[in-house]
Amino acid sequence: MAAVFNVNFDFGGTDNTPGTEQNTDGLGPPNIRFKQEDDATIDAVDPMPIPAAGSEYSRWKQVYLYCATAPDTQVDNVKLYTDGGGFGTGITVNVGDGVQVKNSGADTGYDVSDANEIMTNHTDVAAVTDLFSYTSGAPRTCTISEAGTIINAIGETTDYVVLQMVVGSTASPGNLADETITFQYDEI
Repeated sequence: MAAVFNVNFDFGGTDNTPGTEQNTDGLGPPNIRFKQEDDATIDAVDPMPIPAAGSEYSRWKQVYLYCATAPDTQVDNVKLYTDGGGFGTGITVNVGDGVQVKNSGADTGYDVSDANEIMTNHTDVAAVTDLFSYTSGAPRTCTISEAGTIINAIGETTDYVVLQMVVGSTASPGNLADETITFQYDEI
């Protein structure tokens, strides 16, 4: 049988212990909203402000694939990409570099997101890359910290992909069009 994955993100709780594991399927579209509150609600509350100078930072989103139906053998070589478009002038979505561990036995890569905090304050994020620099021709590799660095059972996950929107003073006000992140993987 083919594997079935949920795209989840964790929020709340304490470092290494998320309060909520949210399946994004029932939230939208959009399925994730960057804002200044650490929750899963898709609404107009706690919007991203445009600063007079400098930058404003959304709460980071700690996203991962959760195996809801196991593959016949295994899933590996997980990657993600975008269409390369982005949200326009003054708005960037960054993805944390490095490995933020999430698996069926541990959430050690989970850090609670504080208000207006730059993502490099996340314990396991040393640097960031513009999410929209990853395209189908040059995708980002997603790590797996399950046994054998594969997913082969219900409840197993990829490691976290940590995302954060940064809004600068040159951004334009208003609601933004939805963007899509695509996950791909090999399955046998």
